[in-house]
Amino acid sequence: MANPFSVRWLAGWTFQTVFMEGAVQVEAHGFGICLRTPILTGESPITAADRLVLAEDRRRRTLHNAWLRGQIVSPGPEVPELSGAVAEIEPWRIRDEDLQPLIRLAA
Repeated sequence: MANPFSVRWLAGWTFQTVFMEGAVQVEAHGFGICLRTPILTGESPITAADRLVLAEDRRRRTLHNAWLRGQIVSPGPEVPELSGAVAEIEPWRIRDEDLQPLIRLAA
């Protein structure tokens, strides 16, 4: 098997086997991202590559569908304008002598 390698049914992705963090891993490059997964016991690098891209594809589809559902949500009730709003208490100016430091340093 050549390194990097490609999988016929995963167009747009290139893969390579790498030794990182004490384990043999498959690293995938494609569509502007880089993914990595360890090769499980009894698994070939091609199977690990397929599993890695399938998991990423599912994650992206889920995020896309959630975004679409968020676009369909009907808008909430109208928010009243604040042009006639009145404060419950009158605002006052803070004097410098009213301010106290948040941090007091020991002398």
